[in-house]
Amino acid sequence: MVRFTKLNGAGNDFVAAVPGPELDAAGAESARRLCSRREGIGVDGLILVYPRNGRATGRDEVRVRFFNPDGSEFSTCGNGTRCAARFAAERGLVGTGPFTIVTSAGEIEATVDDLEVSLVYHLPVERRGPIAVDGPRGPAEGWLMHIGVPHFVLPVSPMPEGAIEPICAPIRRDSQLGPEGANVNLIEMRGRGAGRIRTFERGVEGETLACGSGSMAAILAMWAAGQADREVKLEVQGDDTLTIELVDEPAFDGTPVRVRLTGPAVSVFEGEFPGIDDPE
Repeated sequence: MVRFTKLNGAGNDFVAAVPGPELDAAGAESARRLCSRREGIGVDGLILVYPRNGRATGRDEVRVRFFNPDGSEFSTCGNGTRCAARFAAERGLVGTGPFTIVTSAGEIEATVDDLEVSLVYHLPVERRGPIAVDGPRGPAEGWLMHIGVPHFVLPVSPMPEGAIEPICAPIRRDSQLGPEGANVNLIEMRGRGAGRIRTFERGVEGETLACGSGSMAAILAMWAAGQADREVKLEVQGDDTLTIELVDEPAFDGTPVRVRLTGPAVSVFEGEFPGIDDPE
């Protein structure tokens, strides 16, 4: 049996676990089983958290892997990383001070307090566009942002109500966004320091209540377009607020920049699930 914690980061929910060899080898199949809303626990993703020796850096650290409900592995997730940080702190895998989370997209500095988790990313950022697509009210233009994972950012005003899947599903697979497509973020700015965002995530193939990396991508895109300050509070679909701060001024040429993401991340419950007998 594998002990897990279900966590919620601004409405984006995950199962997190410290994997043994079996779960490590069967991450994709475990994600398909555990994330199912009808046959599993029902979450947006699976997070595997690996304790590491951080003596070389002088700071506690953990390594993290992320899986979508369809079993695909991805490199970074803002809300998922905040949940991973909360999990690591509550399981005693790290001390009480700032620590490092190592992902396949780079290292992230995490600070956990009673209510929120703050992350400082140091990621290469690329921006391409404008790219023309069919938006919610006809032809529209947005930007393809690469910040570890691809996000298409589409400004809208006002924000569509109701389901966004009919709008975003065709955009997500638009050939202009590459062979694997991209997540789609609809953003409505309300002045330069506040806005609202809704995100359609690939792998989930539907809207999630929040997306940390999508929120960072959106503010990077809107700042470059001259429509946002370097610190913005974004209302997400789950009614929580994420704060995004551009610590460095991005060049959008692949040079790593620091972006701070702050928002809620809480544990919901703990449980156990059986391991996978037949890892892929």
